[in-house]
Amino acid sequence: MHRTGVLTRGNFLHSDDRVIPAFRTITDEVKDAGAVIIQQLYHVGAHGDSDLSFAPHWSPSGGPSYHDSDGSHAMTGAEVEELLEAHVAAAVRAKAAGFQGVEVWAAYHSLLDQFWTPWSNQRTDQWGGALEGRTRFSRELIERVRRACGEEFIVGLAVSYSEAYEVTLGAEALCEILDLHDRTGHVDYVTVGAGSYLEFESIIPAFTHGEKLTTPLTAQLKGALRHAVVTSEAGVRTPENGEAIIASGLADLVSIVRGQIADPHLARKVAEGRSSDIRGCISCNQMCWGRRSRDYWISCLINPSAGREFEWGGDRFSPAAAPKDVLVIGAGPAGLEAARVAAERGHRVEIVEASGVVGGQLRLAGMQPRRGQILELMDWYERQLDQLGVTLRLNTFLEAEEVAGDGVPAGRDRVPALGASGGIPAGDRGGGRLVARSCAAPRGSAGRRGGGLRRGRQLARGRDGLGAGGAGEEGDHRHAGAVRG
Repeated sequence: MHRTGVLTRGNFLHSDDRVIPAFRTITDEVKDAGAVIIQQLYHVGAHGDSDLSFAPHWSPSGGPSYHDSDGSHAMTGAEVEELLEAHVAAAVRAKAAGFQGVEVWAAYHSLLDQFWTPWSNQRTDQWGGALEGRTRFSRELIERVRRACGEEFIVGLAVSYSEAYEVTLGAEALCEILDLHDRTGHVDYVTVGAGSYLEFESIIPAFTHGEKLTTPLTAQLKGALRHAVVTSEAGVRTPENGEAIIASGLADLVSIVRGQIADPHLARKVAEGRSSDIRGCISCNQMCWGRRSRDYWISCLINPSAGREFEWGGDRFSPAAAPKDVLVIGAGPAGLEAARVAAERGHRVEIVEASGVVGGQLRLAGMQPRRGQILELMDWYERQLDQLGVTLRLNTFLEAEEVAGDGVPAGRDRVPALGASGGIPAGDRGGGRLVARSCAAPRGSAGRRGGGLRRGRQLARGRDGLGAGGAGEEGDHRHAGAVRG
């Protein structure tokens, strides 16, 4: 949008019409699929990154940066005007690229929020002082965008709410500011997030936070705004939460971000009445916010195709030309995903687990306080494997010679077994199981392939070591038949 607003290495070219054809290829596809696509216009003001922008951070009054140690530059009147025109030019460029609207960013104590907040706006000219002056930049910006892009162009406004510091705007102040913008009739919707650059931990709330964090403010806004509809963001996470928010009148719309990274087909599954097939975000923040905070492309701990869609198809699968028999040893997270993907492609899959439950060490994490989302993920895997006809045998140790035996039916191809064990390294007593050379059906199988999810009840033989998910002989007897879900 402007050279002083570059925040990541992945920023699009600012102030450059060369982005239009590339964006058009995306927007055309989205609209052809029946969705609406809107571009976000943002400038972080004081909280920039000079290592990436190679420019000073422009802000209302030269306040500190909470992103790096460089501080910021107090804009002159001419520079304020330059940034206004840069926003408008970006909106016009977005329209030319096929976007149906823009979302003007005032969240997280970004540039517009810095103008609104007395602590960060100490100007004495027309852009500061009382509320009228502090909101002049954003009101002027939105009016110019509306004039340049037309009445049919969607204009949204993104804000956020944080109670962590007294210097940030409270709920009443935000309601007053947004009511002022709403009266113009130029704002079509308001999105409410949580946190700020002064309170990073709430921007993308981890499992340590509650859910539906912004509904207290969205409920107030619903009573204050007459034109704009209100969107709740932050901690919505699941379709069930979204439906509860809308049904209770706390917001008109909801925004689910990480949930659609964890499962890019979330919206379609909801539309098809398949909410139980959605792979729910576990709010770990390891591969999304964790990588973004280091300026890497994002991915997802439970959806490895995220960020690699150009290589792996975005969690879409093409049928295998020649389905084979696949044996997966170990029902930890790696084994469960390997079994699911193989079955999605049409292979005949059997997964064998030494303990009495799936999940391996990840299940232990899910048993900790506030980590129930991990156990929900384990339930999701069991449902998916059941639907895909995968045979699951629990409480079953395998020896290498059992796997290598010639148990594959005549006329079927075999593939090397997939070892997904978290066992003790080879060389230790009762070490990890050897990866077999072929995928023969193990002798003594307690479950048969086909139909629903087969939960074998064969107890492990007396070995002291830990298998994939691991319990020894006593643990196997203790957990025999005790499968969640």
